[in-house]
Amino acid sequence: MIGTLTVNGMVLSAMPMGEYDKRLTILTVERGKINAFARGARKPNSPLLACSQPFSYGEFTAYAGRDSYTVSGAQVSNYFPGLKEDLARLYLGMYFCEFADYFTREGNDEREVLKLLYQSLRALESKKFPLPLVRRVFELKLISIEGEAPQVSACAVCGKKDEGNGELKHFFIGRDGVVCDSCACRFKQQTGGDGEGVLTGVSPACLYAMQYVVGTPSAKLYRFSLKEEAMAEFGMLVGQYIKKHVGRKMKSLLVLETMGFAQD
Repeated sequence: MIGTLTVNGMVLSAMPMGEYDKRLTILTVERGKINAFARGARKPNSPLLACSQPFSYGEFTAYAGRDSYTVSGAQVSNYFPGLKEDLARLYLGMYFCEFADYFTREGNDEREVLKLLYQSLRALESKKFPLPLVRRVFELKLISIEGEAPQVSACAVCGKKDEGNGELKHFFIGRDGVVCDSCACRFKQQTGGDGEGVLTGVSPACLYAMQYVVGTPSAKLYRFSLKEEAMAEFGMLVGQYIKKHVGRKMKSLLVLETMGFAQD
């Protein structure tokens, strides 16, 4: 793995190393997620100062050594400067990067994750969408890209499809998807209740939002809104699903919670 390469991607995180260097995690089109050193990037006059910050998106030139990369230059096309104007947006953007870091791997095709991350940071920066909506859309879409999407187009128990007749009125966290009235009634009879909250009602607006996010390309994701009640329901269901399928709590989300900006 020796030579020079050019990759297109985004810096997910930057960690100080030694007195002047940084260790970058970059999500790329060509190599998936890579770790690379930016030598001297912490010096005030370093040409790598700007490109070695989280959210830096563009083209990076790097030397590939035996077991690591070293960034030698970059042409950054977007820094997402608007995120730094608001702490909640900044830390939510950091959470998105951390969430993407958790799921991605070197050598994998991570182009869809990179597209989603870019579009979601643009949505955050635009200030056109409520922060809870952007967060839940990002989470649901990313876990869908990773092959763990909830079943939202048909009953997760019997397979009955959603044909616009309002049959799919429940979300069954135990089966990772929506269920029809018949299966919900049968489940309640078997358990004598709703199984301690694992069976939750889902409104048509919330169901449509979940179907839209799971089935829509990242470039067209942020084209809908939800009323307050539907947003609360959407946030709760996606939150439950993420809690079940993600193995740890992200540090940036913990910071947001201490600031009062995010609660599961």
